[in-house]
Amino acid sequence: MMNQRFASNPNPKANVLVVDDTPVNLLLLNQILCRNNYKIRVAPNGKMALKSVLANPPDLILLDIKMPDMDGYEVCQKLKSDPRTEEIPIIFISALDGAIDKVTAFNLGGVDYITKPFEPVEVLARIEHQLRLRELMVELKSKNAQLQLLLTTTQSISEAVDIDSALSIILEKVCLTLGWDFGEAWMPDESATKLVYGQAWYGNDTKLAEFHDYSKTQDIFQGRGFAAQIWQEQDLKWIADASQEESEMFSRADMAATAGLKGMLGIPILLQDSTTGDHSEVLAVLVFFQKNEMEPDRRSLELLQAVASQLGSMIQRKKTEAALKKANLELERLANLDSLTQVANRRRFDEYLDCEWNRAQREKHPLSLILFDLDYFKSYNDYYGHQAGDRCLQQVAQSAGSAVTHKTDLLARYGGEEFVIILPNTQGSGALKVAETIRDRLKQLQIPHLDSQVSPWVTVSLGIATTIPTDSERPELLIAAADAALYEAKSEGRDRAILKALPLDP
Repeated sequence: MMNQRFASNPNPKANVLVVDDTPVNLLLLNQILCRNNYKIRVAPNGKMALKSVLANPPDLILLDIKMPDMDGYEVCQKLKSDPRTEEIPIIFISALDGAIDKVTAFNLGGVDYITKPFEPVEVLARIEHQLRLRELMVELKSKNAQLQLLLTTTQSISEAVDIDSALSIILEKVCLTLGWDFGEAWMPDESATKLVYGQAWYGNDTKLAEFHDYSKTQDIFQGRGFAAQIWQEQDLKWIADASQEESEMFSRADMAATAGLKGMLGIPILLQDSTTGDHSEVLAVLVFFQKNEMEPDRRSLELLQAVASQLGSMIQRKKTEAALKKANLELERLANLDSLTQVANRRRFDEYLDCEWNRAQREKHPLSLILFDLDYFKSYNDYYGHQAGDRCLQQVAQSAGSAVTHKTDLLARYGGEEFVIILPNTQGSGALKVAETIRDRLKQLQIPHLDSQVSPWVTVSLGIATTIPTDSERPELLIAAADAALYEAKSEGRDRAILKALPLDP
């Protein structure tokens, strides 16, 4: 009978399928192999052998050549042409002892050839030899896959632009290489009081997608759940069957069971102290799931540890780079900021005007400038004091800033009580509207100025200039035109805006 078991060993060396149509041979091989702790099943013909192999692939096949309907050569050829069975070692065992028979067997993919009648010692020696070779080949293939994973993850980590993209790549590669059905990453929040769901990878499975969607809504607090234990203990853990765990151990057990997930493994990504080499902080927790009960093998664990180490170094480096970038941006911001009014300073104005001038020149767009200062500000300082003068400048800067609505516009402190606004791609009429808005909003503040000769409140005078830059002009010409317009506004009584268009402005 196909798949018949002659003996049951609790810890067999290997699973061997014997294919022979002679009952005496089957009985003899069964006695030899069972006494040496092999698990045996038999098939009396080629067709049954093929079905048996596909249903439950053995570790090795002993195959007779002369059989009715389908001989051993044809069976071997079919097995070697199928990717699912092509790597199973086949030892031919036959009464045919001609050279041509042996050559044919080896050419079709057989790994060895035993001639009947056979010696039990010879059969055992050849089987054990081929199983050792098979084990070495499997181990080599596994190591090659793991090495390839390490190489690709190293490259992917080095090329990743941020932590999220690196985690996404790692989850996918680990799952595909080690046969996991679902992988996810949890990250401590800024307060380090809970884990927040991050990246995940899973195949095309509706139930897994539902598990993913549910997991995204969860936060894991210290002391609760599988990932939290890994976070606290800073060590790798696995569970053979998550469906058997209590909710305190795995709070998503019901959802995992619905998705068909059983085996799970979690590993921490640790920050290593550069001076002591000790692990002081968990940067992330990776959790992997299988649909089968599991107990990871040593090589898989070693590989995960190596990947985790690389990922930890990468996350640490990315965090350092992000902190450095943030610090540099802050330094750049401070270098371009007026410390009193918190608007752009003169240095930033000069750089931005040069940049926008060149842009407007290339694109043939108008560029406008508003130069304004506070009316009778010296007398304001003398009357109210310099601290009040500083507060007044801050209020004026804030009020003027609210009138500058486009992201490309720039408000800067030009010097003393003078401010300047760059308005890219803005005609003179648009710049005049901005200037009048500044005047109106400042009046609404009603900052007292009892020593002013034009108003009981603080007011400003504004000069506006506009042009379409050409090769023959320089930015200084626009500044000079705005300054001339400001002088005219003051000459005409202050608290007003004057527009000057350069001669080349159409």
